Amino acid sequence: MDFLKNLALPQPTEHFHLLLFMLNLVFIVFLPYLGFLVGSSILSLVVNRRGVSSGDPMHTRFAKDLIDIAVFSKSGVAFLAIIPALSMVFLLAQLLQSTPAIAAGLMAFGFLTLLAGTILLTWYRYTFRVSGMLSSIGTPGGGGHTQMSPEEIEAFARSNSEGNRRSAPWGIMFLIGASILIVGSVSIASNPSHWSDIESVTDLLISPDFLMRYLQFAAVAIGATGIGVLFFFFSWGGGIANPEEPYGKMVRDWGVRLGVISLLLQPLCVVGTVALLPAEALSGVVFGLAGLSLLSFFVSAHFVYAYKKESRGGYVAYAFYALGVALVLLFTKDQVAISNATKGQAAALAAVFDRDVEDLQGRIGIVMAAMTGQDIYNAKCSACHLFDQKKVGPPYKDVIPKYAGRKPQLIGFILNPVKMDPAYPNMPNQGLKPSEADSIASFLLAKFTGHAAPPVTPQATVK
Repeated sequence: MDFLKNLALPQPTEHFHLLLFMLNLVFIVFLPYLGFLVGSSILSLVVNRRGVSSGDPMHTRFAKDLIDIAVFSKSGVAFLAIIPALSMVFLLAQLLQSTPAIAAGLMAFGFLTLLAGTILLTWYRYTFRVSGMLSSIGTPGGGGHTQMSPEEIEAFARSNSEGNRRSAPWGIMFLIGASILIVGSVSIASNPSHWSDIESVTDLLISPDFLMRYLQFAAVAIGATGIGVLFFFFSWGGGIANPEEPYGKMVRDWGVRLGVISLLLQPLCVVGTVALLPAEALSGVVFGLAGLSLLSFFVSAHFVYAYKKESRGGYVAYAFYALGVALVLLFTKDQVAISNATKGQAAALAAVFDRDVEDLQGRIGIVMAAMTGQDIYNAKCSACHLFDQKKVGPPYKDVIPKYAGRKPQLIGFILNPVKMDPAYPNMPNQGLKPSEADSIASFLLAKFTGHAAPPVTPQATVK
Protein backbone atom coordinates (compact mmCIF):
# COMPACT_ATOMS: atom_id res chain seq x y z
CA MET A 1 0.00 0.00 0.00
CA ASP A 2 2.99 2.35 -0.25
CA PHE A 3 1.57 3.58 -3.57
CA LEU A 4 -0.91 5.60 -1.50
CA LYS A 5 1.92 7.75 -0.13
CA ASN A 6 3.44 7.98 -3.60
CA LEU A 7 0.19 9.49 -4.90
CA ALA A 8 0.17 12.19 -2.21
CA LEU A 9 1.43 15.72 -2.82
CA PRO A 10 3.44 18.02 -0.55
CA GLN A 11 1.41 20.85 0.94
CA PRO A 12 2.05 24.11 2.78
CA THR A 13 1.89 24.17 6.57
CA GLU A 14 -1.66 25.59 6.54
CA HIS A 15 -2.94 22.62 4.54
CA PHE A 16 -1.11 20.20 6.82
CA HIS A 17 -2.89 21.70 9.84
CA LEU A 18 -6.21 21.47 7.99
CA LEU A 19 -5.59 17.76 7.40
CA LEU A 20 -4.93 17.30 11.12
CA PHE A 21 -8.19 19.09 11.94
CA MET A 22 -10.06 16.78 9.54
CA LEU A 23 -8.37 13.80 11.17
CA ASN A 24 -9.66 14.95 14.55
CA LEU A 25 -13.24 15.15 13.22
CA VAL A 26 -12.91 11.62 11.83
CA PHE A 27 -11.59 10.34 15.18
CA ILE A 28 -14.54 11.86 17.05
CA VAL A 29 -17.16 10.34 14.72
CA PHE A 30 -15.55 7.03 13.84
CA LEU A 31 -13.73 5.59 16.85
CA PRO A 32 -16.62 5.74 19.40
CA TYR A 33 -19.00 4.15 16.89
CA LEU A 34 -16.45 1.48 15.99
CA GLY A 35 -16.10 0.65 19.69
CA PHE A 36 -19.89 0.46 20.10
CA LEU A 37 -20.20 -1.70 16.97
CA VAL A 38 -17.53 -4.15 18.16
CA GLY A 39 -18.84 -4.35 21.73
CA SER A 40 -22.54 -4.64 20.92
CA SER A 41 -21.89 -7.27 18.22
CA ILE A 42 -19.93 -9.42 20.64
CA LEU A 43 -22.62 -9.00 23.32
CA SER A 44 -25.35 -9.85 20.78
CA LEU A 45 -23.53 -13.04 19.82
CA VAL A 46 -23.06 -14.06 23.47
CA VAL A 47 -26.69 -13.57 24.50
CA ASN A 48 -27.99 -15.09 21.25
CA ARG A 49 -26.07 -18.29 21.88
CA ARG A 50 -27.41 -18.36 25.42
CA GLY A 51 -30.90 -17.99 24.02
CA VAL A 52 -30.39 -20.82 21.51
CA SER A 53 -28.87 -23.19 24.07
CA SER A 54 -31.43 -22.47 26.81
CA GLY A 55 -34.45 -21.86 24.60
CA ASP A 56 -34.99 -18.52 26.35
CA PRO A 57 -36.67 -16.09 23.91
CA MET A 58 -35.71 -13.16 26.17
CA HIS A 59 -32.02 -13.58 25.30
CA THR A 60 -32.83 -13.91 21.61
CA ARG A 61 -34.86 -10.73 21.78
CA PHE A 62 -31.97 -8.90 23.46
CA ALA A 63 -29.56 -10.13 20.76
CA LYS A 64 -31.91 -8.89 18.03
CA ASP A 65 -32.47 -5.49 19.69
CA LEU A 66 -28.72 -5.02 20.16
CA ILE A 67 -27.79 -5.61 16.55
CA ASP A 68 -30.75 -3.52 15.37
CA ILE A 69 -29.34 -0.56 17.32
CA ALA A 70 -25.70 -1.11 16.30
CA VAL A 71 -26.40 -1.72 12.60
CA PHE A 72 -29.42 0.56 12.46
CA SER A 73 -29.24 1.17 8.70
CA LYS A 74 -26.88 0.66 5.78
CA SER A 75 -26.56 4.40 5.18
CA GLY A 76 -25.91 5.00 8.89
CA VAL A 77 -23.11 2.43 8.98
CA ALA A 78 -21.63 3.94 5.81
CA PHE A 79 -21.69 7.45 7.30
CA LEU A 80 -20.33 6.50 10.73
CA ALA A 81 -17.85 3.76 9.79
CA ILE A 82 -17.11 3.13 6.12
CA ILE A 83 -16.63 6.71 4.88
CA PRO A 84 -14.58 7.82 7.96
CA ALA A 85 -12.34 4.75 7.65
CA LEU A 86 -11.70 5.46 3.98
CA SER A 87 -11.01 9.11 4.84
CA MET A 88 -8.40 8.05 7.39
CA VAL A 89 -6.58 6.07 4.70
CA PHE A 90 -6.04 9.15 2.56
CA LEU A 91 -5.41 11.49 5.50
CA LEU A 92 -2.63 9.30 6.88
CA ALA A 93 -1.17 8.79 3.41
CA GLN A 94 -1.04 12.56 2.94
CA LEU A 95 0.33 13.31 6.41
CA LEU A 96 3.01 10.60 6.44
CA GLN A 97 4.21 10.82 2.83
CA SER A 98 7.99 10.51 2.40
CA THR A 99 8.29 8.55 5.65
CA PRO A 100 8.78 4.77 5.93
CA ALA A 101 5.72 4.55 8.21
CA ILE A 102 3.29 1.73 7.38
CA ALA A 103 0.34 3.48 9.04
CA ALA A 104 -1.47 4.32 5.79
CA GLY A 105 -1.10 0.74 4.53
CA LEU A 106 -2.41 -0.70 7.80
CA MET A 107 -5.33 1.71 7.66
CA ALA A 108 -6.14 0.62 4.10
CA PHE A 109 -6.28 -3.04 5.12
CA GLY A 110 -8.28 -1.99 8.19
CA PHE A 111 -10.82 -0.32 5.91
CA LEU A 112 -11.20 -3.49 3.81
CA THR A 113 -11.66 -5.76 6.83
CA LEU A 114 -14.10 -3.27 8.36
CA LEU A 115 -16.13 -3.31 5.15
CA ALA A 116 -16.27 -7.12 5.22
CA GLY A 117 -17.24 -7.14 8.90
CA THR A 118 -20.10 -4.66 8.49
CA ILE A 119 -21.49 -6.61 5.51
CA LEU A 120 -21.55 -9.81 7.57
CA LEU A 121 -23.17 -8.07 10.55
CA THR A 122 -25.82 -6.59 8.26
CA TRP A 123 -26.55 -10.15 7.13
CA TYR A 124 -26.69 -11.24 10.78
CA ARG A 125 -29.21 -8.49 11.50
CA TYR A 126 -31.47 -9.56 8.62
CA THR A 127 -31.48 -13.19 9.75
CA PHE A 128 -33.41 -12.09 12.84
CA ARG A 129 -35.98 -10.32 10.68
CA VAL A 130 -36.35 -13.31 8.40
CA SER A 131 -36.71 -15.57 11.44
CA GLY A 132 -39.52 -13.36 12.73
CA MET A 133 -41.33 -13.46 9.40
CA LEU A 134 -40.97 -17.24 9.12
CA SER A 135 -42.30 -17.76 12.62
CA SER A 136 -45.38 -15.69 11.77
CA ILE A 137 -46.23 -17.86 8.76
CA GLY A 138 -48.92 -20.23 9.79
CA THR A 139 -49.64 -18.36 13.01
CA PRO A 140 -53.37 -17.61 13.29
CA GLY A 141 -54.02 -14.07 12.15
CA GLY A 142 -50.39 -13.39 11.34
CA GLY A 143 -49.35 -15.26 8.24
CA GLY A 144 -51.40 -14.20 5.28
CA HIS A 145 -50.95 -16.38 2.19
CA THR A 146 -47.78 -18.03 0.95
CA GLN A 147 -47.06 -20.28 -2.01
CA MET A 148 -44.24 -22.04 -0.13
CA SER A 149 -44.86 -25.58 1.06
CA PRO A 150 -44.22 -26.46 4.73
CA GLU A 151 -41.11 -28.38 3.64
CA GLU A 152 -39.77 -25.35 1.76
CA ILE A 153 -40.44 -23.09 4.73
CA GLU A 154 -38.65 -25.51 7.04
CA ALA A 155 -35.64 -25.74 4.69
CA PHE A 156 -35.49 -21.96 4.38
CA ALA A 157 -35.71 -21.62 8.17
CA ARG A 158 -32.77 -24.02 8.59
CA SER A 159 -30.74 -22.05 6.04
CA ASN A 160 -31.55 -18.79 7.79
CA SER A 161 -30.63 -20.27 11.18
CA GLU A 162 -27.29 -21.42 9.75
CA GLY A 163 -26.67 -17.94 8.36
CA ASN A 164 -27.44 -16.47 11.78
CA ARG A 165 -25.02 -18.88 13.43
CA ARG A 166 -22.13 -18.20 11.03
CA SER A 167 -22.42 -14.54 10.06
CA ALA A 168 -21.94 -13.05 13.52
CA PRO A 169 -18.67 -14.83 14.48
CA TRP A 170 -17.08 -14.08 11.12
CA GLY A 171 -18.29 -10.49 11.17
CA ILE A 172 -16.89 -10.00 14.68
CA MET A 173 -13.52 -11.51 13.70
CA PHE A 174 -13.27 -9.10 10.79
CA LEU A 175 -14.25 -6.20 13.05
CA ILE A 176 -11.63 -7.11 15.66
CA GLY A 177 -9.01 -7.41 12.93
CA ALA A 178 -10.04 -4.01 11.57
CA SER A 179 -9.85 -2.43 15.02
CA ILE A 180 -6.32 -3.82 15.53
CA LEU A 181 -5.14 -2.35 12.24
CA ILE A 182 -6.87 0.99 12.81
CA VAL A 183 -5.60 1.45 16.37
CA GLY A 184 -2.18 0.34 15.18
CA SER A 185 -2.12 2.97 12.46
CA VAL A 186 -2.93 5.69 15.03
CA SER A 187 -0.23 4.35 17.35
CA ILE A 188 2.38 4.52 14.59
CA ALA A 189 1.32 8.00 13.42
CA SER A 190 1.68 9.51 16.90
CA ASN A 191 5.22 8.21 17.51
CA PRO A 192 7.93 9.18 14.96
CA SER A 193 10.23 6.42 16.21
CA HIS A 194 7.61 3.89 15.09
CA TRP A 195 7.77 5.21 11.53
CA SER A 196 10.94 3.24 10.96
CA ASP A 197 10.93 0.76 13.87
CA ILE A 198 7.59 -0.92 13.07
CA GLU A 199 7.85 -2.65 9.70
CA SER A 200 5.18 -5.34 10.05
CA VAL A 201 2.06 -6.33 11.98
CA THR A 202 4.23 -8.59 14.14
CA ASP A 203 6.34 -5.60 15.21
CA LEU A 204 3.15 -3.72 15.96
CA LEU A 205 1.63 -6.45 18.12
CA ILE A 206 4.62 -6.50 20.49
CA SER A 207 4.80 -2.71 20.83
CA PRO A 208 3.91 -1.59 24.40
CA ASP A 209 2.45 1.63 23.00
CA PHE A 210 0.06 -0.30 20.74
CA LEU A 211 -0.90 -2.77 23.47
CA MET A 212 -1.84 0.06 25.84
CA ARG A 213 -3.76 1.87 23.11
CA TYR A 214 -5.68 -1.27 22.21
CA LEU A 215 -6.51 -1.85 25.86
CA GLN A 216 -7.91 1.69 25.86
CA PHE A 217 -9.93 0.95 22.72
CA ALA A 218 -11.29 -2.20 24.37
CA ALA A 219 -12.30 -0.13 27.41
CA VAL A 220 -13.98 2.41 25.10
CA ALA A 221 -15.83 -0.43 23.33
CA ILE A 222 -17.03 -1.90 26.64
CA GLY A 223 -18.14 1.50 27.95
CA ALA A 224 -19.82 2.59 24.71
CA THR A 225 -21.69 -0.72 24.66
CA GLY A 226 -22.75 -0.73 28.31
CA ILE A 227 -23.78 2.91 28.62
CA GLY A 228 -25.06 2.91 25.04
CA VAL A 229 -27.35 -0.04 25.85
CA LEU A 230 -28.74 1.79 28.88
CA PHE A 231 -29.27 4.97 26.87
CA PHE A 232 -30.96 3.45 23.82
CA PHE A 233 -33.05 0.95 25.78
CA PHE A 234 -34.25 3.22 28.60
CA SER A 235 -33.80 6.87 27.60
CA TRP A 236 -33.62 7.63 23.88
CA GLY A 237 -37.09 8.32 22.48
CA GLY A 238 -38.71 7.00 25.64
CA GLY A 239 -36.79 3.72 25.50
CA ILE A 240 -37.75 0.32 24.14
CA ALA A 241 -37.87 -1.59 27.42
CA ASN A 242 -39.28 -1.22 30.93
CA PRO A 243 -36.48 -1.51 33.52
CA GLU A 244 -38.91 -3.03 36.02
CA GLU A 245 -39.88 -6.00 33.85
CA PRO A 246 -37.71 -9.16 33.60
CA TYR A 247 -36.42 -8.25 30.15
CA GLY A 248 -35.60 -4.71 31.25
CA LYS A 249 -33.83 -5.96 34.38
CA MET A 250 -31.64 -8.27 32.32
CA VAL A 251 -30.70 -5.47 29.92
CA ARG A 252 -30.09 -3.10 32.83
CA ASP A 253 -27.77 -5.56 34.56
CA TRP A 254 -25.69 -6.02 31.40
CA GLY A 255 -25.47 -2.28 30.77
CA VAL A 256 -24.47 -1.32 34.30
CA ARG A 257 -21.94 -4.14 34.55
CA LEU A 258 -20.20 -3.23 31.30
CA GLY A 259 -20.30 0.50 32.06
CA VAL A 260 -18.64 0.03 35.45
CA ILE A 261 -15.89 -2.23 34.02
CA SER A 262 -15.06 0.36 31.35
CA LEU A 263 -15.03 3.34 33.70
CA LEU A 264 -12.73 1.51 36.11
CA LEU A 265 -10.27 0.73 33.30
CA GLN A 266 -10.18 4.20 31.76
CA PRO A 267 -7.88 5.96 34.31
CA LEU A 268 -5.24 3.26 33.84
CA CYS A 269 -5.55 3.48 30.06
CA VAL A 270 -5.40 7.29 29.88
CA VAL A 271 -2.35 7.51 32.13
CA GLY A 272 -0.67 4.59 30.33
CA THR A 273 -1.14 5.96 26.81
CA VAL A 274 0.15 9.42 27.81
CA ALA A 275 3.15 7.92 29.64
CA LEU A 276 4.14 5.94 26.54
CA LEU A 277 3.99 8.92 24.17
CA PRO A 278 7.39 10.19 22.96
CA ALA A 279 8.62 13.52 24.30
CA GLU A 280 8.03 15.30 20.99
CA ALA A 281 4.34 14.33 21.07
CA LEU A 282 3.73 15.73 24.56
CA SER A 283 2.55 19.24 25.41
CA GLY A 284 0.49 21.05 27.99
CA VAL A 285 -2.57 20.65 25.77
CA VAL A 286 -2.12 16.85 25.72
CA PHE A 287 -1.93 16.71 29.52
CA GLY A 288 -4.87 19.09 29.87
CA LEU A 289 -7.11 17.09 27.53
CA ALA A 290 -6.14 13.84 29.27
CA GLY A 291 -7.05 15.35 32.66
CA LEU A 292 -10.39 16.69 31.42
CA SER A 293 -11.25 13.32 29.87
CA LEU A 294 -10.60 11.62 33.22
CA LEU A 295 -12.89 14.14 34.92
CA SER A 296 -15.63 13.44 32.36
CA PHE A 297 -15.25 9.68 32.85
CA PHE A 298 -15.67 10.26 36.60
CA VAL A 299 -18.87 12.25 36.00
CA SER A 300 -20.21 9.48 33.76
CA ALA A 301 -19.42 6.88 36.43
CA HIS A 302 -21.27 9.00 39.00
CA PHE A 303 -24.46 8.95 36.91
CA VAL A 304 -24.16 5.21 36.19
CA TYR A 305 -24.00 4.62 39.93
CA ALA A 306 -27.01 6.91 40.43
CA TYR A 307 -28.97 4.93 37.83
CA LYS A 308 -28.09 1.65 39.52
CA LYS A 309 -29.51 3.05 42.74
CA GLU A 310 -32.57 4.62 41.17
CA SER A 311 -33.79 3.61 37.70
CA ARG A 312 -34.39 7.06 36.22
CA GLY A 313 -33.85 7.60 32.50
CA GLY A 314 -32.39 11.05 33.11
CA TYR A 315 -29.39 9.57 34.89
CA VAL A 316 -28.70 7.34 31.88
CA ALA A 317 -28.84 10.32 29.53
CA TYR A 318 -26.39 12.29 31.68
CA ALA A 319 -24.02 9.30 31.85
CA PHE A 320 -24.18 8.90 28.07
CA TYR A 321 -23.51 12.58 27.36
CA ALA A 322 -20.64 12.70 29.89
CA LEU A 323 -19.14 9.65 28.22
CA GLY A 324 -19.46 11.38 24.85
CA VAL A 325 -17.60 14.44 26.16
CA ALA A 326 -14.89 12.19 27.63
CA LEU A 327 -14.38 10.42 24.30
CA VAL A 328 -14.23 13.69 22.35
CA LEU A 329 -11.52 14.93 24.73
CA LEU A 330 -9.70 11.59 24.58
CA PHE A 331 -9.53 11.42 20.79
CA THR A 332 -8.70 15.12 20.49
CA LYS A 333 -5.76 14.40 22.79
CA ASP A 334 -4.59 11.76 20.31
CA GLN A 335 -4.91 14.21 17.42
CA VAL A 336 -2.90 16.86 19.29
CA ALA A 337 -0.21 14.26 20.03
CA ILE A 338 -0.02 13.41 16.31
CA SER A 339 0.16 17.13 15.50
CA ASN A 340 3.05 17.59 17.93
CA ALA A 341 4.87 14.52 16.66
CA THR A 342 4.62 15.57 13.01
CA LYS A 343 5.88 19.17 13.29
CA GLY A 344 9.14 18.24 11.59
CA GLN A 345 7.24 16.32 8.91
CA ALA A 346 5.01 19.37 8.30
CA ALA A 347 8.05 21.61 7.93
CA ALA A 348 9.78 19.20 5.55
CA LEU A 349 6.72 18.90 3.31
CA ALA A 350 6.25 22.66 3.34
CA ALA A 351 9.88 23.11 2.26
CA VAL A 352 9.34 20.76 -0.69
CA PHE A 353 6.13 22.58 -1.54
CA ASP A 354 7.95 25.92 -1.56
CA ARG A 355 10.70 24.50 -3.80
CA ASP A 356 8.11 23.13 -6.21
CA VAL A 357 6.40 26.53 -6.33
CA GLU A 358 9.72 28.28 -6.94
CA ASP A 359 10.56 25.76 -9.65
CA LEU A 360 7.20 26.39 -11.31
CA GLN A 361 7.72 30.16 -11.08
CA GLY A 362 11.12 29.77 -12.70
CA ARG A 363 9.64 27.77 -15.58
CA ILE A 364 7.12 30.48 -16.35
CA GLY A 365 9.69 33.25 -16.05
CA ILE A 366 9.08 34.52 -12.52
CA VAL A 367 12.45 34.72 -10.79
CA MET A 368 12.51 35.24 -7.04
CA ALA A 369 15.70 36.15 -5.20
CA ALA A 370 16.50 33.48 -2.62
CA MET A 371 18.94 33.49 0.27
CA THR A 372 21.34 30.59 0.52
CA GLY A 373 21.90 28.71 3.75
CA GLN A 374 25.20 30.54 4.27
CA ASP A 375 23.48 33.90 3.68
CA ILE A 376 20.91 33.10 6.34
CA TYR A 377 23.61 31.88 8.73
CA ASN A 378 25.62 35.08 8.34
CA ALA A 379 22.57 37.33 8.59
CA LYS A 380 20.71 35.68 11.46
CA CYS A 381 22.37 32.72 13.17
CA SER A 382 25.90 34.03 13.74
CA ALA A 383 24.59 36.88 15.89
CA CYS A 384 23.66 34.44 18.66
CA HIS A 385 25.66 31.26 17.99
CA LEU A 386 29.33 30.36 17.65
CA PHE A 387 30.82 26.95 16.97
CA ASP A 388 32.64 26.26 20.25
CA GLN A 389 31.76 29.15 22.55
CA LYS A 390 28.68 30.22 24.45
CA LYS A 391 27.09 33.39 23.20
CA VAL A 392 23.42 34.32 23.44
CA GLY A 393 22.66 30.73 22.50
CA PRO A 394 24.52 27.44 22.99
CA PRO A 395 27.56 26.56 20.85
CA TYR A 396 26.74 24.67 17.68
CA LYS A 397 29.14 21.83 18.56
CA ASP A 398 26.76 20.89 21.39
CA VAL A 399 23.54 21.24 19.42
CA ILE A 400 23.80 20.46 15.72
CA PRO A 401 25.31 16.93 16.04
CA LYS A 402 22.10 15.87 17.82
CA TYR A 403 20.24 16.43 14.57
CA ALA A 404 22.55 14.33 12.38
CA GLY A 405 20.25 12.20 10.25
CA ARG A 406 17.23 14.09 11.62
CA LYS A 407 16.98 17.02 9.24
CA PRO A 408 13.13 17.29 9.34
CA GLN A 409 13.28 17.72 13.13
CA LEU A 410 15.88 20.50 12.76
CA ILE A 411 13.71 22.25 10.15
CA GLY A 412 10.73 21.98 12.48
CA PHE A 413 12.70 23.53 15.35
CA ILE A 414 13.93 26.40 13.16
CA LEU A 415 10.38 27.20 12.06
CA ASN A 416 8.84 26.71 15.53
CA PRO A 417 11.60 27.14 18.15
CA VAL A 418 10.84 25.99 21.69
CA LYS A 419 12.90 26.39 24.85
CA MET A 420 15.17 23.36 25.23
CA ASP A 421 17.93 24.40 27.66
CA PRO A 422 17.01 26.47 30.74
CA ALA A 423 20.52 27.95 30.72
CA TYR A 424 19.72 29.94 27.58
CA PRO A 425 16.87 32.26 26.58
CA ASN A 426 14.17 31.07 24.21
CA MET A 427 15.18 31.35 20.55
CA PRO A 428 12.95 33.87 18.75
CA ASN A 429 11.12 32.85 15.60
CA GLN A 430 13.18 34.14 12.66
CA GLY A 431 10.24 34.35 10.28
CA LEU A 432 11.82 32.04 7.70
CA LYS A 433 9.93 30.28 4.95
CA PRO A 434 10.04 26.46 5.01
CA SER A 435 12.38 26.44 2.00
CA GLU A 436 14.74 28.87 3.80
CA ALA A 437 14.62 26.70 6.94
CA ASP A 438 15.52 23.74 4.73
CA SER A 439 18.49 25.67 3.31
CA ILE A 440 19.89 26.74 6.68
CA ALA A 441 19.37 23.24 8.11
CA SER A 442 21.35 21.74 5.23
CA PHE A 443 24.10 24.31 5.68
CA LEU A 444 24.39 23.81 9.45
CA LEU A 445 24.42 20.02 9.20
CA ALA A 446 27.06 20.11 6.47
CA LYS A 447 29.22 22.66 8.33
CA PHE A 448 29.05 21.27 11.84
CA THR A 449 28.68 17.51 11.36
CA GLY A 450 31.17 17.13 8.54
CA HIS A 451 28.79 15.82 5.89
CA ALA A 452 26.08 17.29 3.72
CA ALA A 453 22.47 16.58 4.62
CA PRO A 454 20.36 15.05 1.84
CA PRO A 455 17.61 17.29 0.52
CA VAL A 456 14.10 16.68 1.83
CA THR A 457 12.51 15.06 -1.20
CA PRO A 458 9.37 13.09 -0.28
CA GLN A 459 8.53 10.07 -2.38
CA ALA A 460 5.16 11.71 -2.83
CA THR A 461 6.53 14.42 -5.14
CA VAL A 462 4.73 14.06 -8.45
CA LYS A 463 6.24 15.51 -11.57
